[in-house]
Amino acid sequence: MLLLVLSLCGFSGALATRLIDPLITSIAGDFAASVGVVALLSSAFAFPFGLSQPFLGPIGDALGKTRVIKLATAILAVCLLVSALAPTLGVLFISRILAGIAAGGIMPVCMALIGDKFALEVRQVAMSRYIGATLVGQLAGVSLGGVLAEWIGWRGVLGGAAGLTLLAAATAAVMLPSSTRPPRPLRIDEAVARYRLVLGNPRSLVCFTVVFLEGLAIYGVMPFIGELLRSRGAGGVREAGFVIGGLGIGGLLFASVVPLILKFAKRPAMMAVGGAVAALGLAGVGFEVPWQMQMASMIVLGFGFFLLHNSVQTEVTELAPSARASAFSLHAFSFFFGQALGPIVYGAALPTIGATISLAGGALVLAGTGLMASRLLRPPSRHDAGG
Repeated sequence: MLLLVLSLCGFSGALATRLIDPLITSIAGDFAASVGVVALLSSAFAFPFGLSQPFLGPIGDALGKTRVIKLATAILAVCLLVSALAPTLGVLFISRILAGIAAGGIMPVCMALIGDKFALEVRQVAMSRYIGATLVGQLAGVSLGGVLAEWIGWRGVLGGAAGLTLLAAATAAVMLPSSTRPPRPLRIDEAVARYRLVLGNPRSLVCFTVVFLEGLAIYGVMPFIGELLRSRGAGGVREAGFVIGGLGIGGLLFASVVPLILKFAKRPAMMAVGGAVAALGLAGVGFEVPWQMQMASMIVLGFGFFLLHNSVQTEVTELAPSARASAFSLHAFSFFFGQALGPIVYGAALPTIGATISLAGGALVLAGTGLMASRLLRPPSRHDAGG
């Protein structure tokens, strides 16, 4: 039951994260703004999500993870409602900023709680199930969001997301077990000590660098998929939703087979293969082909990405077991900082060197990231362990 409730909250957070991507062109048209400017709505969500993590992690460790999850989910519902009713683009940007902070108190803290409640032997499977729920949220956001936007408009889509998130908040308030320990005052010295504990593990820098590069290379291009399809005459908002949704489908395929993969492969091999498969998929998205083939490439990208990403997440749970919320806060900070920087990088590269070369560059980053993770996150050898 715990995993089910956490998955529902994670679904809501993921829905809010990627919901805006297929709506960029519609929002730009309504507010008479350029696609490049409106695409920064993704950064407006991702930057606060990441920047809030150094504060939300210690709050979760001090006040209790369940308390933070309940409050953050409720605040996210309110922010989505404000987004749906935004009278100006400025208000929409502000609501996305606040929504990013709220979502930052859901997904990483849920993963930290999973690390607390599930033994290491079953933790990667449990986390893959939770990730599966977040992927359904992403898939619903980008696919259904794009389709529904043609019928009810982007405001209707955001309003519907607000209603679903409110349902998740109510479920968490009723069914998520309350913390058994009283909240402790948040002390700066204790928060700093937790971060020192996490960063004192030399593997932490590798984990956080990997997810930063993943976020930049993969999610940075998502706000531009709709414009890319339109400029090539390959589709519009609906097709953009399907193409971006392919990433979630690939992740769901991974979540469905991860128990089988774990029987035959160790995490370092999964990281190397994941990076290579993701690179192949991202490079394919850059070619000027029908949207169905781009969606197929996105599915490949999603499978490879989550093969790499889920393996790194499992490593993060063991960086500092007594400060897991802080560890996942730094993990999320790095990942979403990459996502926030990505649209800026791709926004400069796409008009200059084109989609094919830009995404080929991103593919090289992913392939190298997988190899780096595989090499540097190997289990310590007996010789190393013995000094």
